[in-house]
Amino acid sequence: MTRQHEASSSKKAFTLIELLTVIGIISILAAILFPVFARARENARRASCMSNIKQIGLGIMMYEQDYDGQYLQTYVVSYPTPTASYATWPYLVQPYTKSTQVFNCPSYTGTPYDDTNPKNESVSYGMNVRFDADIIKTNPLTTILKPSETVLIGDSGGNIRLAPVGHSIWPATLSVEPTYRHLDTVTIGFADGHAKAMTKAQLQVKATSEDGQTLTGNDQFVLWNLY
Repeated sequence: MTRQHEASSSKKAFTLIELLTVIGIISILAAILFPVFARARENARRASCMSNIKQIGLGIMMYEQDYDGQYLQTYVVSYPTPTASYATWPYLVQPYTKSTQVFNCPSYTGTPYDDTNPKNESVSYGMNVRFDADIIKTNPLTTILKPSETVLIGDSGGNIRLAPVGHSIWPATLSVEPTYRHLDTVTIGFADGHAKAMTKAQLQVKATSEDGQTLTGNDQFVLWNLY
């Protein structure tokens, strides 16, 4: 009985080679699956970010309807009281979104947006710098030539303004480039309310217009110019 028991026990034990083989297989599977899981997680975050952008876009449209079709500006002076210096666009839109969470991209690692300070400029989404108060404060919403092709808001690195590299409409120190934090894409909301993920190449300047005309200077930023 003892010898049979010992023989049975020895057959059930794993050898060192077998253990190393199992470990090797697990390592290979992990190397294959972890990037897949990471990509799936980032895709989910991008979908959540796009939902945020759409809600913010809807809030902006509601704000503009309440103000007789005037553009929402990146900031408004003397608000919320005549003695205040200014309030930023997220603070102005928050009453329409009924949430501060929509101003926080799930992939943004900076400080979450806090609406207790009207002048808070730390937010994970930026507004097209062409909507700055000094540029468009007297223009009605209807002056945008192509709302469905005009950038309104998008992923930023923590600034209320958003502008592409090379655009001279605003000093580079006061605006930030779009941040491509979702699998090398940025979530962009357009002036007509729709949103989509875009690559850096899709947001680059255009050398020619749709009718074949050569574009120069700021005219090359066709997705950023309002009119």
